[in-house]
Amino acid sequence: MNNFLKSEVITQMINEQMKGKEKLMGLASDMGNLPNGVQAGDTFTMIKVAHLGEMVDLVKGQTIALEDLQTTKSSEVIEHKAKGFQLYDIERETTIGGKSILDKKIADMADIRVRAIEKSLGEKLAKAPLKYACSEADTLLAREINTALQTAFGDAQDTDEFAGIVVNSRVATGFYAMPEFVKADYTFTKDGNGVVRGGVIGTFRGIPVIMSDVTTYDTAKSECVTFIIKKGALGYKKVAGEVEVARNASKKCDEVYDDLMFVTGVIDDTGVVVVRKTIA
Repeated sequence: MNNFLKSEVITQMINEQMKGKEKLMGLASDMGNLPNGVQAGDTFTMIKVAHLGEMVDLVKGQTIALEDLQTTKSSEVIEHKAKGFQLYDIERETTIGGKSILDKKIADMADIRVRAIEKSLGEKLAKAPLKYACSEADTLLAREINTALQTAFGDAQDTDEFAGIVVNSRVATGFYAMPEFVKADYTFTKDGNGVVRGGVIGTFRGIPVIMSDVTTYDTAKSECVTFIIKKGALGYKKVAGEVEVARNASKKCDEVYDDLMFVTGVIDDTGVVVVRKTIA
């Protein structure tokens, strides 16, 4: 009887396990697959679109000037990550904490796939030009968030325009004691704030607050980094090939090889603000 692992089954299992694990990925636009023929280290051009200018006075007899969207470009490097694991025949019926060893390894593969892309997304976010300096290395005050929103976005602060606020777990701790986050008598405070589900600890003025330790702590400066992100400001392209499975009869095991090629980037510089103590 053939009990060998099937490539298409493992691929589907990993893809299913990735769902619900995305934090930064969940705030970014999936821009589709990378074109055929690209390789790791190649540069990929991200198009950034600026907004149209203001309306001008209409003068009798003069034509209305036409304006196209102004675009800028950034060159991002394509990354290619890989990981593999073995599953020995003797392990097939073994469980850890109620899960089979295969299920545990599949869950781990999904986690590291997501982290690979999110680490890249976070590194691009950290370089965004809009920055606001807060007073402490690991704490955010409500007035600092409000001031960052005003400084970066002016009157364009509609809740529905924002993808989320990404905070380090150290900063998240301070939210639980923030009246503007937990007190029920504030009109913009939501029931359930402080209860963590899918990485979301609640909302601040209706904007989801996501807790993630991926790229949100600068070890060199010992300070946290917070990202406030608008919808459509961040994007990625990827190619996740089908997982390959090889049989190693000499070891009585199946060998599983997974790889992921992707590129990430900020696609709207006006839609991201970085909040941290040191911005120089």
